[in-house]
Amino acid sequence: MGRGIPTKQHNIGIQGVFNVGVNMLSYESTAKDIESIGPKICVLPIGSLEQHGDHLPISTDTIIALEVAKRIAKHFNAFLLPPIPYSLSLEHRKSRATIWLSPETLISLIKDIAHSLEYHKYEVLIVVNGHGANFILRNVVRELNYTLNLLVILIDLGAMYFGSRHSREVHAGRSETSIMLYLRPDLVRKESAKDYIPHVTRDYLDYLSMLDISPYGVWGEPTKATKEYGEKLLNNIVKEAIDYVSEVIKFLKKCGHFK
Repeated sequence: MGRGIPTKQHNIGIQGVFNVGVNMLSYESTAKDIESIGPKICVLPIGSLEQHGDHLPISTDTIIALEVAKRIAKHFNAFLLPPIPYSLSLEHRKSRATIWLSPETLISLIKDIAHSLEYHKYEVLIVVNGHGANFILRNVVRELNYTLNLLVILIDLGAMYFGSRHSREVHAGRSETSIMLYLRPDLVRKESAKDYIPHVTRDYLDYLSMLDISPYGVWGEPTKATKEYGEKLLNNIVKEAIDYVSEVIKFLKKCGHFK
């Protein structure tokens, strides 16, 4: 993968929801840090700003995506990019707390970032998607891999949480609530959590908003959430993501498509 990446690290502040808080190259580093160390891998977290029931903050997807991205970046000595805090959240628009992008805007944003990274001769972009409805990302990643001299790898947290379309866990349920209890218990109002599992599959969000399907804006069982389950789930997700990135790079090297 080109020349090796030095492991020099820098002290970074720990205040604020989206601050990095660990020793690594990130959006809190200086330009000199980036230039002198010369990382070849970048990690881009994508979150959202949308309702997550009465018990979770509207920044839940961003907080979780950033934490996963942070751990991936630390493992690969990569450059952690700032999170994109908006997504394709049209299905939550009945809540005034939800701000969404159009598909065209998100596509253009990711493409522009990828073109910038290619220009600077970065070799890998790992996209950590924390919002389940960003279905367009796989097509964008495929197009970028076919057209740029940059390997783009997608880590889709929603697929790791929920699996099949028949999953009882879709939004603000046990999984997300547990991870937030582990990461940011100060932001969780568990006493306000309400369970709700609709009698339809999640693709019905193509026809109706979340608040039309679930009166609480929840699809799952947040009352069953625990900090311990959240820690275990998050660790498993990070391990699976790191293993997947490593496997992709190894396979492409074997095929002669990556140095």
